[in-house]
Amino acid sequence: MSREAFRAKVERVEALAALDDVALVNGLRKALHDRSNYVVARAATVATRRYATAMIPDLLAAYDRLFADESDPLVLGKQAIAAALKELDHRDPEPFVRGVRHVQFEPVWGGREDHAGQLRATCAHALVACEMDGVRRLSLLADLLVDDDASVRREALRALANAGGHESVLLIRLKALTGDGEPEVLGACFVALLEIDPRESVTFVERFLASDDREVVIEALVTLAGSREPEALAIVRRMWRDTTHLELRRAAIFACAASPLVEASEFLLAIVSDEDKALAIYAVSALAESRFRAEVAQRVRSAAERRGDADVLAAYASAFESQAR
Repeated sequence: MSREAFRAKVERVEALAALDDVALVNGLRKALHDRSNYVVARAATVATRRYATAMIPDLLAAYDRLFADESDPLVLGKQAIAAALKELDHRDPEPFVRGVRHVQFEPVWGGREDHAGQLRATCAHALVACEMDGVRRLSLLADLLVDDDASVRREALRALANAGGHESVLLIRLKALTGDGEPEVLGACFVALLEIDPRESVTFVERFLASDDREVVIEALVTLAGSREPEALAIVRRMWRDTTHLELRRAAIFACAASPLVEASEFLLAIVSDEDKALAIYAVSALAESRFRAEVAQRVRSAAERRGDADVLAAYASAFESQAR
């Protein structure tokens, strides 16, 4: 098939989204039997867009076929179908159990690479909403906490956060304590814990501020600074007082700008007024990007004027006044 003919086929599948229900179902059924996994994937996406729950049996049949005949390079079809089943509120866990266990190595330059990570992550999130034994669900998600793909480990942690409960907290704590080669995965642990059990988790995350790994310290600091818990912000302020490390201080400023707490903006205003000039300029920029931009604009200007530093005033003008024009 020529490139033009293939493109026309895909466009016909996309156009199904505008048709009535009968034509939509008939067109999608045909597309789901196509030899091209890309066409199958587009059909699944259209079914999702139209919330075509009538297509669930056909999606399941196509999903089975793609597993059976290995005609799904890059896992395009299986991933799109799993995402469609999830969005169509399919509650039977078995398709997602199959996906969460799937590994698909394909040739790449210099070797082979697993392309099924996104499928495992999608199915992990889908399992949270499924009607299934809680221990079985936690066991499947626990397996993903040691997945070779760091992005899958992160999504498994987010799925556990969505599942909630004391059992999820214990699994996530264990993952954090045993460590991970990727600091961002530990950061996902911290975020998940503060989502499920913020009050009890603040002091747990605080422990990691003493890590020898600077990136882990930053992940813990950023998570605490972005928390809704006042005690978490108090911990950040204590660390600010006790450290002179520029990278950590910049991380704290960045994270406080994303905080939902008014106290965080007050902390940044104090930095504009009283701290090192480079940090003051960074705090001005952070406040300009924060949710409190409109409320604090005049106070930032007043703090910059009291300071009387031309560079800080210029930073204010660039961050606030130039964007207001």
